[in-house]
Amino acid sequence: MKLAIITGASRGIGRAVAERFSEDGWELILNCRRHFGLLRELSERLEKRTSCTIVEGEITEELLSERLGQAALSPGELLLINNAGLSLLSLTQDVGEEEYREVLDTNLSAPFRLTRALIPYLLRARQGRILNVSSVWGISGASMETVYSLTKGGINAFTKALSKELAPNHIPVNAAVFGAVDTDMNAWLSKEEREELCREIPYGRMADTKEAAEFLRLLSLAPPYMTGQLIAFDGGWI
Repeated sequence: MKLAIITGASRGIGRAVAERFSEDGWELILNCRRHFGLLRELSERLEKRTSCTIVEGEITEELLSERLGQAALSPGELLLINNAGLSLLSLTQDVGEEEYREVLDTNLSAPFRLTRALIPYLLRARQGRILNVSSVWGISGASMETVYSLTKGGINAFTKALSKELAPNHIPVNAAVFGAVDTDMNAWLSKEEREELCREIPYGRMADTKEAAEFLRLLSLAPPYMTGQLIAFDGGWI
């Protein structure tokens, strides 16, 4: 059995990743926090070629136990892609407590909780791996996106630290550090702002979600000796 758990799968990178991995015959567990209709529509389409379980809200320890407790995970492949994320465009002094907590929980705390819950099953599967979806802003920081930068910097540090814990068990932990990807997260940009952004990127454009999904697929196939790495996919931007 090959099982991929993909968070934030209703739109953007997560949706493209689910579609790409389903083509390779992976069984899927998909979740999102808001766009449940889009997640259901995706699941109905993907179930024509693979098993697809959807979770409306956070993936809990109880669900993992129910789905994986008796599963034949060895020999097998178990993959976690921590993709779900929220952005927040605001000056730091204007960030409200509620929106701060929402971004922090979605981008940092929820991935930690899910990863913590999944580790026993990864250890049993013996061929598992973790891929975290990060951002260049977690390395260089972005004005007006300090909370987002904070959370992605945390994901980068988490990737490094966890890789050291799991390396003795040959379970790689890496992060895909994306630059500008053409998703709804960037929909607020005006035409002029998009053009200016693309001029800043040496490659001359944003990545599209299919390219991002293919990059994550390639990372999922890398030799497990590659672990603890923050691997940029940014068109030479940062």
